[in-house]
This record gives sequence, structure tokens and C-alpha cells, in this order.
Amino acid sequence: MKDYILYYDSGTSNTRAYLLDRDFAVIYTIKKAVGSKDSAIAGSNRVLIEGLKELYDDVLSANGLEEGDISAIYASGMITCAYGLKEVPHLALPLTVEGFAGHLVSVLEDTCFHREIILVPGLKTVNDDITYVNNMRGEEIEIIGALDELQSLGAPENLAMILPGSHTHVTYLQGEQITGIISNFTGELFHAIQKETILSPVLNWDGTPPDREMVLKGYENLRKFGFNRALYICRTMDAFGEGTPAQRFSYGEGVILGGARQSLEYYCQNFWPDCRTAALVSDEFMYQLFSILFADSPCIDKVLWLPISEKKSYGVSGLKKLLSC
Repeated sequence: MKDYILYYDSGTSNTRAYLLDRDFAVIYTIKKAVGSKDSAIAGSNRVLIEGLKELYDDVLSANGLEEGDISAIYASGMITCAYGLKEVPHLALPLTVEGFAGHLVSVLEDTCFHREIILVPGLKTVNDDITYVNNMRGEEIEIIGALDELQSLGAPENLAMILPGSHTHVTYLQGEQITGIISNFTGELFHAIQKETILSPVLNWDGTPPDREMVLKGYENLRKFGFNRALYICRTMDAFGEGTPAQRFSYGEGVILGGARQSLEYYCQNFWPDCRTAALVSDEFMYQLFSILFADSPCIDKVLWLPISEKKSYGVSGLKKLLSC
């Protein structure tokens, strides 16, 4: 009997494979540093497909399974972009969970797997002005997976869900309907500045909690001077030994992530007037950072935390919810 499902959460740089039983409990998980970025660099998605197959074979081997034990393979994330397994058009908002469930795409992968892989599309907003066009791939299934937990927390129907990452996306939820997106360039920007600029020594986290005063100072200077000058102050702090390494790091985070606060407040003031709560899907450090950032917000009164961990996947929960519709 085919008792297992394989689910891939495939991003820009990394892919995680989950072995699930038929109740969607996670039996085994494994991660590999391969994603759509590798396909883009190679000019072919072959490197991604081979990486997916290696993960698949490793899952089977580690659990004493054979091909016939896997009833279905599902995948979400950047695997549906132009550099993924197959480009799948974004679904346009607004969209309910039930509406989303009817648009999964089955693709026959006939080079390594020789079987179907079912892809979860991304989401987009539509507007005549490109300024207000936003999109996501991968976060949509996490949003769906977090809905039940939001209800258990007593969250209001109208709220903004924040998903920090390479691109920090904010979605507007009205009950179980996803109605809006704000996309921000954060994690990749942080990585580029950390790896390729003179600020590298500043933006290395030492594991300590964020410094509240310095996070807010970074945000204050972002508002006063704009991104370039506010970020340069990191360099000044480093050059003249101002503050501790943790304080300088916290200041930099306040500058880089402060833009996500600015964009959310703009949308709350102009498009989402009933939004007073944010829900953060993140690790504890990011929750601490965003709680500090929004502490004096005129728009967001409360930040709820939906913690992630190696053993907990909102993507898996989202897949279960979609397939139960």
C-alpha cells in the first residue's frame, strides 16, 4: 500500500524534502543547498531536477522505502518560477482557500523521476500601476497552513501576515480569503550587503537578542535620511568604535527591515484600514525584531507570533488543508 507522500519546499537557494504519512505527519525531513538560483546560473533547470532526485533517493534510502511506497509528490515555492521545474502562472488575488485548491498543476517530470509532480502555484496582485503589483511563490502555502493556528490564537479576521525571508512578504487576510500582498526585498539585500560590502563585519549576528534602542535608531534614521545615508551610519559606527557589535548589528537590521514597516503602514493607511494586527511566521529572533519595530506603530497595535522550527512546517499544514478541500 502506498502510505507516504513526498513534499518539496523549494526556494531560491535551498530545498527541503518532507516525507509525510497519510495523516500528513512529518516522518522524515532533509535539506539540500539547491534551488532556482542554481538553474538561473547554469542556464538549465537540470541541476535543480537532479538535486530534487538526490533528495528523493536519500529519503527513500533513509527510511527503507521503495518507489512504490510514495503515492504522490507535491512541491511549492520557486520550483514554479521560470528557473524551476516548470513555470506556473501566479493566481490572482483575491482568492479563498477553496478557490486555490482547484488550481494545483500536475507536471510529468520525465528526465529523472519519470512520474508526475504536483505543483502549488504562487500568488499575485493585479494593478494597472506596476507600483502596486506584488507576488510570491512558496509563502502562499504557509499562509494557508497557518490559518487554523491563527483561529486558535483568537486573531481578528482582518490582519497582516508577515513572512520574513529572502523577500519579506506581507499578506492581508480577511478570514480565509487572501486579498492583498506587499513584497519587500530584505533577506537577499541583507545577504548581499553582508557578503559583498565593507559592512560585512557589522552585519554578523553573534546570537544575542536585538538591542531595542538601536533597532529603533536604525528605523528613525531610515525615516530621516533615507536608506543610503541611514545604512552608511553603520559604517561610521564601525569605523569609530561606536557601540557594541550587537548594537551595530541591531541598528543595521532596523534600517533594512524598517522598509517593511513603512510599506505595511502605507497600505494600512491607504488600502487596509481595518488592519490593526500583524501575525509573524518566523523564528524567535525575527519575532523580537519585528515586535520592536512595530512597538510604536500608529497602525499596528499587536504582533502575534507563529513560531517555525526544524520540526514544524506551515507548508505541510497548508498542503494538508488544500488537499482536504
